[in-house]
Amino acid sequence: MTNDNLSVKHAIQLKPCCINIANCLELGLSTPKKYEKQINYVLRLLLTGYSINTRMARYIGIYNLHSILSKLKKRGVPFTIDHVKAYCPLVQEVISNPVDKAYMSFEQVSLYKEKANTAQTVLASNSNTGGDSLATNHQPKKGAK
Repeated sequence: MTNDNLSVKHAIQLKPCCINIANCLELGLSTPKKYEKQINYVLRLLLTGYSINTRMARYIGIYNLHSILSKLKKRGVPFTIDHVKAYCPLVQEVISNPVDKAYMSFEQVSLYKEKANTAQTVLASNSNTGGDSLATNHQPKKGAK
C-alpha cells in the first residue's frame, strides 16, 4: 500500500465522526461550528430549542446519540427524553419503531443557564510560577469541599 492509499484510508475512517452540514440544513437544524464536538453540538441544539431524535442524529452523522445523552445526564444537564415514532429522512417516511427524542423545555434551559452562572469559584494553584492562587469558574472536583 502506498502512502496515498494510507491517507485515503485514514480520511475515510475519520469521516463517520463528522457532522454532515448539508443534512443539518436539510432538516432545518443549525449549522455545526467548525471543530465542534458532537456532544457540544447536541447540547447547543437542545439549548436553542431544537429537538433531536435518533433518526435525525444518524442522518447528520451522529451514530451514538444515546451515549451522548447519557453523558449529558451525568453532567447534570436537564432535558427530557421521549420514545416516539419519528420521520426517517433516509427512507422519507415515519417508521413505526419508537426512537429517543431529546428536547429541553424553557424551564430546563433556564435551570441549566442558572446552574452554569452560579458555579462555585475554585482557587487554582499557580505554584509553577511562584505566584498567588488565581480564582477560576471551574467546578470543584467531586469530594472536594
